Amino acid sequence: MEGNAANTLLTQLADFYASLCPGDIPENVLEKARRVLMDFLCETAAGFHEGELASISIDYARETGGREEATILCDGSKVPAPWAALAMGIMAHSIELDDGHRWGTSHPAVAVIPAVLAMGEKTNSSFPEILKGIVIGYDAMLRAARSINPSHLKRGFHSTGTCGSIGAAAGCASILGLGSEKFAYAISMGGLQSAGLQEMLHDHPGIKPLQPGKSALAGVLSAEFASRGAKSPRTLFEGEHGWFKAMCAGEYSEKALTGDLGKRWEILLTYTKLYPTCRHCHAAIDLVREARKVLECTERDVDSIHVKTYRLGIVEVGKIFLPSTFEEAMFSMPFSLAVALRKGNVTLQDYTPELLADKELRRVASSVTIEEDEGMNALY
Repeated sequence: MEGNAANTLLTQLADFYASLCPGDIPENVLEKARRVLMDFLCETAAGFHEGELASISIDYARETGGREEATILCDGSKVPAPWAALAMGIMAHSIELDDGHRWGTSHPAVAVIPAVLAMGEKTNSSFPEILKGIVIGYDAMLRAARSINPSHLKRGFHSTGTCGSIGAAAGCASILGLGSEKFAYAISMGGLQSAGLQEMLHDHPGIKPLQPGKSALAGVLSAEFASRGAKSPRTLFEGEHGWFKAMCAGEYSEKALTGDLGKRWEILLTYTKLYPTCRHCHAAIDLVREARKVLECTERDVDSIHVKTYRLGIVEVGKIFLPSTFEEAMFSMPFSLAVALRKGNVTLQDYTPELLADKELRRVASSVTIEEDEGMNALY
């Protein structure tokens, strides 16, 4: 750490990340970064065509104007880097196909990669530097998320939003090549801008992509401000009025945040989605697809479906039985199971207005019952 800075949890992270070169990162970690980047590009392209909020954000970025620093993928408009990061984060999170991290209950790609790509284009960074920024951004975001969950989630926070700004700031600080002191300030500013609530799952879930988009924007601003001399609390995490106290009421793990740096790369622990739904639907969809194949049945052969799952799954995807919009359908386990019975799969093309109004699918969705299972609660 430059100067006489205190040794805090934040400075431990910053010292490690600021010292990394692309060659210091194991090849399997870099390969995973390539894969998550490809996955991100695909989901962004799909979100560009499907997301209503994506269109709003792109129009806003264009109309706001400013320096042509970074390209909004798929649209092609060149806008200031923060606005490009915002729009791409919203696009990528619009279809619930983005990668995730079970222990951090968050989606890293949609917050980190838009910020890194926007900053990378602005600075004409090399591809190895882009990959390094992605790896560092994932690591910082997911360590932060792991350190405060599950308490954070139980308090109603959306980790993709609250932790995404930390990861995006770290990724952008890496792209700018900040020294450890400024690197710490960038992450700190990202943490000060942490925001995101789960309430949107219960009313107008289509606004959900705003949270990672805003995190990506915050990451760009944080790194830029730090590079220009702005300073921020180095006691971000453990301070008297810091992140741990605010985000999880003191139920945190310092080891999860700073333990095994350089040995435990969080990007390796992320998963890729097969279906455009919240992940809490996926196991049930898998089982319905298998039953359909083995029993050679469709939705017309089924009177009812009974699902046992964990409490969080019921809260997040077990409340909407008859979705009326694309966004609601992505958070409806009952409707997704009805689709899986008919089609043998669940894809973006299965949440059309015609299918949402289909009487037989709605009958099957209405027949679904969901029961909380204590054994699954314990496993989750």
